[in-house]
Amino acid sequence: MFGISSSEFWIIVLVAVVLAGPKQLPDILRCAGRLYRKLNKIIRNFRQVVDDTMYDADRIADRLTDEKDE
Repeated sequence: MFGISSSEFWIIVLVAVVLAGPKQLPDILRCAGRLYRKLNKIIRNFRQVVDDTMYDADRIADRLTDEKDE
């Protein structure tokens, strides 16, 4: 999971519980989950824009090549 081992995961959990406290930890994790989802959505949208732009650029380049060959 995310390139960390289980022992590293449990150390992170332990530090989070000690720093945030068990009462605030669910709220913090919920907020972190929302932030993670928003970042993933932004990244997906960015990738889609880049892919669409590259596709359009390829189509234009193909059209220009075809016109040049004629």
